[in-house]
Amino acid sequence: MSKEIRAGIVGCGGIANSHVKGYLENEAVIAGVFDVNSESSSALAGETGAEVFESFESMLKSGKIDVISVCTPPVAHEGVAVAALTSGISVLLEKPMANDIESGRAIVAAAAESDAVLMPAFRHRFLPALQRMKTLVDEGFIGAPVLFQNVFCGPAFGMKDKWFTKKAIAGGGCVLDTSSHSVDLFRFLFGEVVEQKSVTHAHFEGTDVEDAGIITVKAENGAVGTMSSTFVAGDGIAFVDAMGQDGRVVYDYLNPTELRLRKRGEEWKTESVETGNGGFAAEIKLFLDAVAKGTEPAVTANDAVRCLEVIINAY
Repeated sequence: MSKEIRAGIVGCGGIANSHVKGYLENEAVIAGVFDVNSESSSALAGETGAEVFESFESMLKSGKIDVISVCTPPVAHEGVAVAALTSGISVLLEKPMANDIESGRAIVAAAAESDAVLMPAFRHRFLPALQRMKTLVDEGFIGAPVLFQNVFCGPAFGMKDKWFTKKAIAGGGCVLDTSSHSVDLFRFLFGEVVEQKSVTHAHFEGTDVEDAGIITVKAENGAVGTMSSTFVAGDGIAFVDAMGQDGRVVYDYLNPTELRLRKRGEEWKTESVETGNGGFAAEIKLFLDAVAKGTEPAVTANDAVRCLEVIINAY
């Protein structure tokens, strides 16, 4: 990837660091940063040599940026993404794509009117283990898909005092934040969601979103799935389990270099997999390739909208 690709980062919190590393691994330049917290933008600029902008609008109008990553809280996604797309600047948009369906659809509408690329940032798809799982499912290793199980949970009690548990900023709680990846992985592996049910609960006092929830879904092919998430678990659990009539593939994030496989009636086997640096570099490579070619990326705006619709329907 040419050094001429100049990336801007809007929102300089924790996730921005992973985007920065992904761009640098693809030989892009971090040319500009902006955050409403000037200390955050200054810190990231100090690490990357990027220019600090006083607003995202000034960044977009500067002529110094080719693409941006939107790493802000969800409430700000629409404003930044629509402005960028309208300006002809391609957007890598962190999940969830917005804090409500109307905002998500407004972003998609702006993309439809722009020559720029819009790509949702579902980085779990790009983990080598999940790419391998996708290949195994598609090639029929598990046979007809039957059951998808996924849990992303752990002791994240500090979320109570962060924007992640403020509906006006986040749009929802752990289900919108964490299970966005889960819904995307179900659709990635097993297909479109055609039916769903859910339960949620708030254990934190003084918050207005859920901190524990389960979504159950059904795909067009009849496969069913459960997706669980919580901020208040006493132990960390993170896995994806894809089971069919002929076999099963399991990825445990706590054992990130192993993928476990089993054919019906046979012993378990283990395949070694790369960690893929969290999937960010591969995700950004796909994004930059799509920008260079002017084509729609394999992860589409519709993927982001459908994920958002499933989550909002859960509420």
